[in-house]
Amino acid sequence: MPPKVLEVQNLATRFHTQDGIVHAVNKFARLGFGRLPVVDRQGNLVGIVTQGDVVRGLLRQLEMDYHEEEIHRYRASHIFEDIIADDLALVFGYRVASGDINRAGEASSGLKKTLSRLGIHPQIIRRVTVATYEAEMNIVIFTDGGEIVAEVGPNRIRIEALDKGPGIPDIEQAMQPGFSTAPTWVQEMGFGAGMGLPNIQNCADEMKLESTVGVGTHLELIIYLPGQQT
Repeated sequence: MPPKVLEVQNLATRFHTQDGIVHAVNKFARLGFGRLPVVDRQGNLVGIVTQGDVVRGLLRQLEMDYHEEEIHRYRASHIFEDIIADDLALVFGYRVASGDINRAGEASSGLKKTLSRLGIHPQIIRRVTVATYEAEMNIVIFTDGGEIVAEVGPNRIRIEALDKGPGIPDIEQAMQPGFSTAPTWVQEMGFGAGMGLPNIQNCADEMKLESTVGVGTHLELIIYLPGQQT
């Protein structure tokens, strides 16, 4: 019997209905066949799977994931329209651990995704994300930990970054581009270039920074939604 036939027969005893899609893709790539027999655990032939079946299945799954994300986005973007109130805001809180560089950016990333689902304009999301990331990195590098709170309303987004730590002795000096007190190990990782607070200020429509040495720092910034600034 030709080697190719033997290989197919041998394959049929190993490619089962319970095997995942990655297993099927690997088989197609390694053997170069256009179709493969599928057997159950008892070795009975139950069907044939082709490369086209795999591709169509993947495309259907991608389409389902896309539509599900669009549904989430649509529902969230209409939340302010569906609620009647004199005052309304959504509040999202994120805890930020001290010194955990590996998790730095999780708060800003989570807020970015949330704002996207709320239908916020991409340019606004970018400004919020940059400012939040810089604030988050400051908490991670310089403090004993803290939190970031985002308040999203129909007219504006308000971000607060609160931390417990050494505080900032000279706020005016800290606001100067390039000024940094980051330790060497932080600078060696590419952080602590002294642009965090200036970047935040550039992204914000309004910014307020208060700090008490030995207690901590309170940063507040406001970004107005298009057409809402007064």
